[in-house]
Amino acid sequence: IYECGCDGFPEGGSDDVADGCDLPDNTLYLLDDGSVLYNSTDAIGGFQFDVDGSGVTGGSGGAAAAAGFTVSAGGSTVLAFSFTGATIPAGCGTLVNLDLSGEATGLSDIIISDATGEALVLDYYESPGEVCDCDGNVLDECGICAGPGAIYECGCEDLPGSDDITD
Repeated sequence: IYECGCDGFPEGGSDDVADGCDLPDNTLYLLDDGSVLYNSTDAIGGFQFDVDGSGVTGGSGGAAAAAGFTVSAGGSTVLAFSFTGATIPAGCGTLVNLDLSGEATGLSDIIISDATGEALVLDYYESPGEVCDCDGNVLDECGICAGPGAIYECGCEDLPGSDDITD
């Protein structure tokens, strides 16, 4: 498919994230095995989020366990905090390992606080997508390599370059 013959061709996508330190600052990411990765510039005093597409039957390990957090899971919601006021130091790694009862697609309704209960902003990391050329460009929502994205009111039909659209 690729005619450029590049050595070390970038793979892109979620497979590039194997550790929390691979993430941009102040983000969370859920791996297929239920590991929630984090990269935070501030100490974390507690967290809550919903797991999209799956139920959660438990959570253990990671930085939450190391800090002595109590982790509670019910339905698709995870809640964790310390009864003693302990915090997870600023940094990166595995926040918690979740036991999932389905195929999770991400995290939403993320609430993170510091030691005093003030809100911290950590967003869910969205993988950039499938790399489609040797310059590291990704497919847009219409399947066009390095395309402008879903800016078209009528969808992806009859676009310039629509012959290149992959289904």
